[in-house]
Amino acid sequence: MNFDIESIQFLKLLKTICDKYNVKLYMVGGAVRDILLNKKPIDFDFLVSDKIDEIALEFSQMTNTKYILFEKKIRVFRYVFDNCVVDLSKFDSNNLDLELKRRDFTINAIAFDLDTKSIIDPTKGIEDLRNRVVKYSNCDVFKDDPIRLIRLFRIAAQLKFDIEKNTLQKAKSLVHLIHNIANDRITQELEKFLLINDTFNYVLLMDRIGLLDELFEELSYENGCMQSSSHLYDVKSHSLNVYNFVEWSILRMKRIVGEECFEYYYDYYKTNRKQIIIALKLAALFHDCAKPFVKQINNDEISFKNHEIYSAEIFKKYAKQYNFQNKITKITVFLILNHIEPAKLFLNWKNNTLTDELLYDFFDKFGINGVDLLIFALADTLAKGKIRMVNREVFIDFLKDMTCFYFQRYLNFLKLPQILKPNEMLELGVENKKLSIVIRLLKKNIFLQKIKTKDEAIAFAKQFL
Repeated sequence: MNFDIESIQFLKLLKTICDKYNVKLYMVGGAVRDILLNKKPIDFDFLVSDKIDEIALEFSQMTNTKYILFEKKIRVFRYVFDNCVVDLSKFDSNNLDLELKRRDFTINAIAFDLDTKSIIDPTKGIEDLRNRVVKYSNCDVFKDDPIRLIRLFRIAAQLKFDIEKNTLQKAKSLVHLIHNIANDRITQELEKFLLINDTFNYVLLMDRIGLLDELFEELSYENGCMQSSSHLYDVKSHSLNVYNFVEWSILRMKRIVGEECFEYYYDYYKTNRKQIIIALKLAALFHDCAKPFVKQINNDEISFKNHEIYSAEIFKKYAKQYNFQNKITKITVFLILNHIEPAKLFLNWKNNTLTDELLYDFFDKFGINGVDLLIFALADTLAKGKIRMVNREVFIDFLKDMTCFYFQRYLNFLKLPQILKPNEMLELGVENKKLSIVIRLLKKNIFLQKIKTKDEAIAFAKQFL
């Protein structure tokens, strides 16, 4: 193992403290795994054989970092530094192998002896690293801590590893245990998972073993719920495909937004990246979840009236249950409620009947979130299963046109000085409660060049007296 203790300042310090107390120190878990994979660790997990309280306190004092007593029963001390997290915990020095075998997966059950610079690998985790497979370290890992049912897929997705067959089968047989876990722990794992790129195949596996349906019961009703002739798949398969194309779109953001306007969108996107990515993926899973409950068939025609409204309500229930961040919930609900809207614009755009008024109304209503909505609509459209490659490019051209309208025309117009200021409208006699409506309508008419002078603006405002 090519690892230099001198290169990490806090580790050198921790080793010095342990030597002072004549205590064995081992690095274990994900840090060892990442180093063996030539990756830079950001989470470090250490085992000490004795005097954990003294070592934890002295390490805190010497690094000027307060610790969190993360798990009081087994005494895990957590330190959060600028670029990493460090956990210290005690183990029985006579049973290191047993301690390692209790860990979740074999690739996380490898220890590195800081004294001898040797590897301890009782579950053959190094072999599984070579084979790029995630395998449980013992048959009770999911019973011991059911959060590992989600962590299994998160680690596999993060490393782009396969999941060993028996491990997947064991997880399938125990998915019901996920309800024994505190919701905030579930949320943390889900958010970490959703932020990883290229997770579609792992979401399919989560669905195959029933984990998605255990986490979100209403999704189970999508299975086998067939749709109209414009869709090739049932509701569940379509939703999973939307998830796939959301990831496809995220990786091609510059291409689909258009190079001309990408830098403007990216300023907003990078500030809200976490919330946007998670919201797009959650919206993919939930945007049609109410369809099985509102489905109607009349004269062989299938319809799902107001499904977006009921789907948003179902998602709100889980947003509350799992306490998703307010911004994540807000963007997800927005996408679900309005995911049908871009189709109307696209139809007009294709037929050359898309007017400035329709475009203005769209972005006046949705703002920059309208671009998020268009990206989601692209994924939703492609996921229907009947879209040829040439039509994919057509929709992308449409999305570019919409984005350019927003950044180059709509936003630039809003920066212009107003012909008639709010205080002038109030002096004319416009009531305060009507002011915001009059301002919006006046701006729109100025944009459409229906009003060009201040006198015309005054005459317009007087209609609301």
